[in-house]
Amino acid sequence: AAETLEMCMSGDISMVHVGAPQLGTYDDAYHVFGLPYLFKDKNEYYKVMQSDAMQNFFYSTADKGFVTLNFLSSGDRNFYTPKKAIKSPADLKGMKIRVQDMKTQIDMVKAMGGTPVAMGYGEVYTALQTGVIDGTENNVLSLTEANHGEICKVYSMDGHAMIPDAIVMNGDAWKELSPDDQKIIRDAATEAMQHQLVAWDKATDAAIAKAKTMGVEFITDIDKKPFIDATESVRAKYAKEYPGVKKMLELIESAK
Repeated sequence: AAETLEMCMSGDISMVHVGAPQLGTYDDAYHVFGLPYLFKDKNEYYKVMQSDAMQNFFYSTADKGFVTLNFLSSGDRNFYTPKKAIKSPADLKGMKIRVQDMKTQIDMVKAMGGTPVAMGYGEVYTALQTGVIDGTENNVLSLTEANHGEICKVYSMDGHAMIPDAIVMNGDAWKELSPDDQKIIRDAATEAMQHQLVAWDKATDAAIAKAKTMGVEFITDIDKKPFIDATESVRAKYAKEYPGVKKMLELIESAK
């Protein structure tokens, strides 16, 4: 994905679909999307991401080499393990938890008291099987599509992150379009986003049902406040380090 994003930025390809935090290389505001507990639930997430303020931000970066035509959901991320429920940060102490190779996620697990282990998605099944890691975190579809539910039987719905994907277009390619053509593409991206949110929610419901037949238990009675408190330092650190993140945290709060 990093390679195709570079190709899009250089104009070799016009559009690409990437995880939104990857755009932080080109505009530091995008680092915000990797941070934990930005949104209290899915409805708030969808509302903020579709707000006028967020949509205006998406189209404000053409001079930085790209615009985001819209976002796509990749669900909420939760911890899951072979046997142990994660109901508080204390439960992560001494546990090796796989994370994406993303600084925000590494910092998040450290702040919660766990030991982050960055590795590729394709390596996770074997790492769980052999005990190289004690658990991992991802959306519900990972249980069924990557068969993690064959090993991990406890999925704790702590909802620590909702990391959007982005449909990205090269900035020069965008600026070369007439206003009418820009509107056509913008409307199409909005329609794609709205369709994808419905499709994602259906896929999530189906994955939960299938995972239950695999013997996975879903832990829902989790008080998120200790997790939110434990990661406050992470949000504060990124707001201090990146001016764009500070502005985005304010935008997100005002759009709720």
